[in-house]
Amino acid sequence: TNPKNAINLDLYSQALRFGESLQFADDKMSGLFSIVKETHLTATEQRLQIDKSFAAFKDLLLMHSVQRPPYSTGLFTLGEMKTILNWMLDSYYRHYKLYQYAFTDRVLMSVTQTHPMDIVETMDQALMQPLCDAMTEEQHMELVSEEQRKLEEAAREQAEADAAAAEAERQARLREEYIAAVPDEVREQVAVAVERELALLKQKMEEQFQEQNA
Repeated sequence: TNPKNAINLDLYSQALRFGESLQFADDKMSGLFSIVKETHLTATEQRLQIDKSFAAFKDLLLMHSVQRPPYSTGLFTLGEMKTILNWMLDSYYRHYKLYQYAFTDRVLMSVTQTHPMDIVETMDQALMQPLCDAMTEEQHMELVSEEQRKLEEAAREQAEADAAAAEAERQARLREEYIAAVPDEVREQVAVAVERELALLKQKMEEQFQEQNA
C-alpha cells in the first residue's frame, strides 16, 4: 500500500467523522471535505510554510462562510467556522511538519566504488611500437648530442651576430664623436678640398668623354 494514499485516507476519514460529530448535512459535509482536501493538496504540492498554508486555509473557509454570490457562499455559520478552524489547528496543523515530511519525495543515491586502476587510461595498442623498433641508449645519446650541438651552434651564431652589431654601433658612435671633436675650421678646409677634388674628377671625366667621341 502506498503510504501517501494511507495518510490521505486517514485525514479525509477524520474530516468526515468530524463533520458527522457536528451533524452536518450533505452540503456542509461536502464543503468541509473539499476545504480539507484542497488545503492539504496545496500545502504538500507547493511545499508551503505553515503560516502561508494556514492563511490560505482561512481564506478558503471564509469563502464558504460568507454569503456573497458569486464570490462566496454562506455555507457555514460563524460558530461552525470557528469550530472548523479550531479543529484544523488541533489536528492537521499540529502535525503539519509530519505531513510535509511524509509527502516529500525521497532522493535515493546509488554509490559505486571504483578502483583507481579501473579508470586509468591505457594507450592504444596500435600506437605502441614493439621493443625491437625502439632506439638503443647509444642512439638516443647520439640524437641528444646532435640536438645539443645544433643548439650550441645556433647560440654561437647569435652571439657573433650580436657582437658584430655591437661593434658596428661602437664604430658609428666613435665616428660621430670624432666628427664632433673636429674644429669648425678644419671641417671647412676638408669640405673645400673635397669639393676641389670632385671638380677636378668631373673635368677629367668630361675630357675623356670628348676624346672618345672625337
